[in-house]
Amino acid sequence: MKFKTLIVTAAVLLVSSCKINGSFQGLYGYYNKTNLRVPELFINHTNISNCNLNEITSNKIVITTGELLKSCIPQDKTIIYMWSPKCRSKFCYDLNLLQQLCNQKKINLLIVAEYYDFKSMTTEYYLKNPIFGIDTEYYKTNLTSKYSALFYEDLINQKTVVHRLLYFEKGVYKDSYTTINEIN
Repeated sequence: MKFKTLIVTAAVLLVSSCKINGSFQGLYGYYNKTNLRVPELFINHTNISNCNLNEITSNKIVITTGELLKSCIPQDKTIIYMWSPKCRSKFCYDLNLLQQLCNQKKINLLIVAEYYDFKSMTTEYYLKNPIFGIDTEYYKTNLTSKYSALFYEDLINQKTVVHRLLYFEKGVYKDSYTTINEIN
């Protein structure tokens, strides 16, 4: 009996001594928090005439849905990169590098932020198109996994994707990839 009490006490002390460092970015979208801080950063996709992305000044985040983005995918080869601003995995790309790689392969690049991060979104990137953000108000949730599933369903008729690079030809979704080198 003393042994069980000792184990339970040790487990409680171990668990209670743990703390979470950092934020829950990736779990929640943080659109409202970021929008309150820099509302001029965002433009609603419905304010863009005929998907003319050239009318958007640089360093704006276009709030969109899967359906709206789907209607704006160029007819040539296109990659939609699902960007997690705080991602440090080997499968996460620096946005400027990814744009250069896409330029070399003659592939259009559209970037969609999975969640909102003030510091990353106010950084100046050298991209041909603005960064897109998922419209959490449209999807009626701030939980990243929920609104992402709804966004993917609207965009590619699937609730999940395996990899961050979504590849389209002639506006039609083909597959997802881990690295750009897998795409011909």
